[in-house]
Amino acid sequence: MQLPSRLSTSTLGDLLGALYRERTTGLLELCELRTPSGSTVPGRQHRIQLFSGLVTAVETPLRVPRLGEILAREGSAPEPSIQRLAALVAAHRGRRTGEVLVAAGLIPESAVERALRIQLRARLEALFAIEEATICFHTARPLAASLRQTGPLSPSDFLHGRPRARDRYRRAASAGAARGGASSGASSSSAPPRGGPSSAPRAARVDEPRRRALEVLGLREGATEAEIRRSFRRLAAVLHPDRGASQPGERDHRTARFAELSAAYHLLVA
Repeated sequence: MQLPSRLSTSTLGDLLGALYRERTTGLLELCELRTPSGSTVPGRQHRIQLFSGLVTAVETPLRVPRLGEILAREGSAPEPSIQRLAALVAAHRGRRTGEVLVAAGLIPESAVERALRIQLRARLEALFAIEEATICFHTARPLAASLRQTGPLSPSDFLHGRPRARDRYRRAASAGAARGGASSGASSSSAPPRGGPSSAPRAARVDEPRRRALEVLGLREGATEAEIRRSFRRLAAVLHPDRGASQPGERDHRTARFAELSAAYHLLVA
């Protein structure tokens, strides 16, 4: 699959749409370039991790709400808990904030997972404001520690309603259609009705990420949630990056496999 080299010739929505249609797993990197408006910071980098076309993690220096801010806003953490949260995180440098909170019994795991997904959507949302950047894609690249996912976002989070390159020409096309008169109506009437023969292949494509996720977990279609959880726990115990990573490069391999396993699990139980 060929992706454009510059963001200005496309849009982030178009890029994510193309990767989703191909059910691609890998890392999309954006490196900002200078623009006449001065809205970018040349050289600033952003990364989007995808599993089977779904966004699983975003790394960006752009400002988004911190986990504690989201928890407070959602009513999951009262003020005393937020103060204790800050002290705990400061005392456990190097550990992920969510892990510290759950281990300390301050916040339920479900509330932390919900807040992390809100934060993930906010990080992705911030990238849609970038005007110009170079585009690079690395297939099945191992995750950095800061890119470990909280589970994939649904297509509605990163595709529906997003600006596309075609939108730039919509106004001109609409004006041309108005001048075309009846010919425009004829073109519209020739469009195939929704729900026609093409709907079946479309439904099959929608099910493809689930099929691939089941394959990653060694399961077949129809597996129950309990079976999915058991398979994930069994494989996670074997593939965790901290286990048996004595050989050079073994940890990176395990990190990539564990990330793929985790993304598949979250896709199936979300």
